[in-house]
Amino acid sequence: MSTRAIVARPTEGGGFAGRYLHQDGDPATAMRLLRDFVLLGHSGNVEAATRILLDEHPFGWIDLPDAESDGECFCHSVETASRLDTGLLTHESDADVEYAYVLHPDRLVALAPGGDGWEPIRTSAWTH
Repeated sequence: MSTRAIVARPTEGGGFAGRYLHQDGDPATAMRLLRDFVLLGHSGNVEAATRILLDEHPFGWIDLPDAESDGECFCHSVETASRLDTGLLTHESDADVEYAYVLHPDRLVALAPGGDGWEPIRTSAWTH
């Protein structure tokens, strides 16, 4: 079964806004793929990586890019039946996801729903 998530950038006030991720949302997988995408694929340029993940693929992702593939997004899916537009998801969205990954300028934070909102479960600095 797929682990659904949100890949996001931070917003003012401590929230986030991002795009739906259908697969690869498990923390062990998503943290590695996102770190590699930023550090290896974009030489540590978090802003450029985030722009690609969120702005250039606004329908979200079926699976994330990795060393062997460009990933598959919903907006450019070969299968038109697979095209899905969930719009912009935020910390306030009622999305059926298990995790959110927020790409801060200095770190990647994994969040899980809990209590009155989202709680950090893992943080990783952008270092090689």
